[in-house]
Amino acid sequence: MYEKKIKNSPINHNHKFASQKNKSTCLVQSSLEFDACFHFEFSPSIAAFEAQPLGYEYEFNNRICPYTPDFLLTHIDGTQKFIEVKPQSKIADEDFRARFFEKQAVAKHGGRDLILVTDKQIRVYPTLNNLKLLHRYSGFQSLTELQVSVLELVQQYESVKVGQLVSFLKVTAGELLATVLRLLSLGQLFADITTNEISIETAIWSNNV
Repeated sequence: MYEKKIKNSPINHNHKFASQKNKSTCLVQSSLEFDACFHFEFSPSIAAFEAQPLGYEYEFNNRICPYTPDFLLTHIDGTQKFIEVKPQSKIADEDFRARFFEKQAVAKHGGRDLILVTDKQIRVYPTLNNLKLLHRYSGFQSLTELQVSVLELVQQYESVKVGQLVSFLKVTAGELLATVLRLLSLGQLFADITTNEISIETAIWSNNV
């Protein structure tokens, strides 16, 4: 096991992702890895994620080679997985595929799966845009009076559109949408973020109906 030191290069430009889930900032090496963080941050099945975890060695063409996965995911059931992030255009390369097979074998022997994730899975829209929007409203602040009112009102319905709450609460659509985004980012409310961009037409619900 060894720790990889991340440095800027002409090819890779480091990105910092502020994670409320991890209570820390992740330093990643590409914009694709940065985008992957949004999925990890808001996945209910992931308890924590670590960028550039301790690496390991694998054998390839009779040589011992160092390897550091892009991420280590810890799921809520305690299981862990390594993640390798790569553009779809790179995975057809025969050398990459042969090396990745050996990396997977070593990871499996150590009790963890190594999963390949591509831009086809990460840059899915409008999901990624919605996750980035939720991230802007995440934070440690306590709930405001308006946020509590919205939460209590939504809990009275099986599902309700954001715009329908405007007349009940006597606030602007913009103020209400910002409030809903905050509650969505906290996991207090829920919405389908895979079909359309979040707006006042978005249906929201609570698990405490």
